[in-house]
Amino acid sequence: MIRLLVLLTVSILTASAANPFGVFDFDFRGASPAEKIHSIDDCAFDGIAMWMNSPKDLEKFAAYQRAKPSTRLLAALLHLHADKPADLNREHLAKVAKKLATEHGKFWLIISSDINNETQIITLIRSLADIAAAENVTLSLYPHDGHVMATAEQALGYLTKAARPNVTLSVHLCHELRAGNIDRLDAVVAAVLPHLDMVTLSGSDRKTTAGAKDWSDAIKPLGEGDYDPKAFLRILKKYHYQGPIILHTFGLSNKPTTHHKSSFDLYQKMAAEVTAEP
Repeated sequence: MIRLLVLLTVSILTASAANPFGVFDFDFRGASPAEKIHSIDDCAFDGIAMWMNSPKDLEKFAAYQRAKPSTRLLAALLHLHADKPADLNREHLAKVAKKLATEHGKFWLIISSDINNETQIITLIRSLADIAAAENVTLSLYPHDGHVMATAEQALGYLTKAARPNVTLSVHLCHELRAGNIDRLDAVVAAVLPHLDMVTLSGSDRKTTAGAKDWSDAIKPLGEGDYDPKAFLRILKKYHYQGPIILHTFGLSNKPTTHHKSSFDLYQKMAAEVTAEP
């Protein structure tokens, strides 16, 4: 009887520890926000990530929620230029921070800059972190191929120098593969783990081309490409990562309308199989 109770407890804890699984809104189909958010009704995503660079983006999310009130904003994606501090729209970002606080979401920051302008890069991170902190919101750094932070390990260096307690970082399978880290993913996750709070996942080829504008080598629906995403999921399991995993969908507008559903279903299958492994 005691052994049965222990097994049931472990089962419940395991189920409750499942990673939230979200999706970018890059490729929602439809003409209006209502049509777009309802285009994924057959997928039980735990939330979405979307651009939040302007007030129009905040209005778009409001339209998503009017059409589908259960929609949750997991991450507000920003692309900011450290070399253009005057472009920082503090009023807009403060409004986004308030919304994120109600959604338990995060800022997600891609930075463009001359790599030699470290002072301006750190200043930008601190400025946004302080705006986020006013609403008790986290700022997660988003490493991106071809940008000043191309990998999670590079982001870690800026995170350390920014020295703000609410700054974290993310690991993106597509960008790490572009950086040549296919055989170092375990080491990458281990290095950044204390600060890791967001992950993205996609189908991918094992061989990718750094800096290429065509992302079809590194971002595909799950089930496409010759890289096995379960290898990455095993690493996340090894290090007990329990944060959100976001399905990457950039550049998939030429894929069938069913690709969200097929990727969602395949992720559930892969995650269950990895969880069941000893």
